[in-house]
Amino acid sequence: MKKIFTIILIMIISISITACNNSDPLTVMAPNGAPALAQLFVQDDEENYTVDIVNGVDPLVAAFGSGSHDFIFAPTNLGAKLYNSGIEYKFIAAITFGNYYLVSMEDNFTLESLEGKEIVVFGQNATSDIVLKYILEENDITATLTYVDSVTTSNAAFIADNTKIIMSAEPLLSVLALNVSGFNTIDLQAEYQEITSESSYPQAGVFAKISLSSRQIRNFLNDLEDSVDKVNTDLDTTVAKAAELEYTFPEAVIRSAIPNSNIDFITASDVRNDLESYFNIILTMNGALIGDTLPDDDFYH
Repeated sequence: MKKIFTIILIMIISISITACNNSDPLTVMAPNGAPALAQLFVQDDEENYTVDIVNGVDPLVAAFGSGSHDFIFAPTNLGAKLYNSGIEYKFIAAITFGNYYLVSMEDNFTLESLEGKEIVVFGQNATSDIVLKYILEENDITATLTYVDSVTTSNAAFIADNTKIIMSAEPLLSVLALNVSGFNTIDLQAEYQEITSESSYPQAGVFAKISLSSRQIRNFLNDLEDSVDKVNTDLDTTVAKAAELEYTFPEAVIRSAIPNSNIDFITASDVRNDLESYFNIILTMNGALIGDTLPDDDFYH
C-alpha cells in the first residue's frame, strides 16, 4: 500500500511540474513597424507572452536559425526562404498587406506621370523594388530607379529636395509628413490590386515553431486576431497602449500610420492563394528572395 501511495504521489508531482512548465509565457519576436503594431495587445498580455521588438531582419534570421522564440513575425518571403533552407517553423497567418507609397509634390501625380521620371527607391532587389518594378512593367511605364539603402535615406532625399519623386513606407511615411506638408502619394497596394484583382500582397506574417501544440497555436492566433481587430477599430486605445509600451514612434505618427499600414489578419490556409501569386511574381523577378522555389504544403499551418 505504501508503495502504491508513493507511485501515485510521484505521478501527481510530475503532472504538476508539467502543468507549471506549460504555463510559462510563450516567446514572440516582431520587427518594429506594422508587424509590431499588429501584435500590440498580444504584447500587453505579459502573463501569457514575452515579446521582443527588434530592428531589421538580422535578429529575425538569427531567431529562426536558433529557434529562440515560439512565434516570429517576419516578411513572408524571408520566412519562405528560410523554410526552404530547413528551419523548423511554419507559416500560420498573414498580418500586413503592403505599406509602400510613391511620394511627390506634383499636383497630377499618377502612374502615367512617372513616364521618363527618376524615382528614388530603397531596397534594391528586395520586395519593395520588385513590387514597384512589377507595377511599372504591367503598366508599360519606363522610369529611372535610383537606389538608396533605406526608407530613412529615401525620406531624407525628399526633405532635402522636394522636387524628387521617392518611394516611402509606413510608418516612416507619417514621419515624413511631420517634416514636409502637402505632398501627394500613389498607393502601390491599390495599383497591385488593380493589376492582380487580389486584395494585396501578403507582405508580412507570423511563423510558429513546429514543436508547438495545436492548442498553443490556436490560442495565439485567437489573441492575435483580437489584437489586430482592436488596432484597426480603436485607434485612441491603440495609440495610448503604444505609448505605454514605449514604442519608438511618436503618438501622432502611430495615429497616422495605422490606417495606411494595411494591417489585417488572415490565416495561412485562407491567404495561401494570394501568397503564392505574390511568390510567383518574386520567382520571375528574383527567385532567390524565397529560395528559388515555392514552399511545399507543410509550410502552411
